[in-house]
Amino acid sequence: MKYFSKTAAAAGFVAVAGLASLSSPNEAHAMFDICKKVNITVQNQTGAPIQLFDLDYHDYGSNRKRSENITNRVIPNGGSYSWQRNLEGVNNAKTYIRAQFRKLKSNGRWDLGRYWWQNSATSVCSRGKSYRVVLR
Repeated sequence: MKYFSKTAAAAGFVAVAGLASLSSPNEAHAMFDICKKVNITVQNQTGAPIQLFDLDYHDYGSNRKRSENITNRVIPNGGSYSWQRNLEGVNNAKTYIRAQFRKLKSNGRWDLGRYWWQNSATSVCSRGKSYRVVLR
């Protein structure tokens, strides 16, 4: 019985070690696939204040949308706001930034039932790259 439990424990250890070795290259790869110090500017030219609530970008390599967490930010008409972020999965790869925002309803409250979005130009991301999203 002791032999069986030692063998089962050893097999479990080998299985866990094997899984860890399979996942490590992906994590290491992701660490080197970060586009660092990307400057993102959102400019409001809608004619009214907007509430910016989400920034996303497209990872063409894995064909998925990635999101950058931001706090809701009100940008007055004609105003802009800038961030500096690290974007995962898109270093030396084509991407664009998508800004999602809300508009005011006629009663002066934010329209939480609808949202609008605008994309930046698509370009290859590299360290220090700048993306500008103009909301119209």
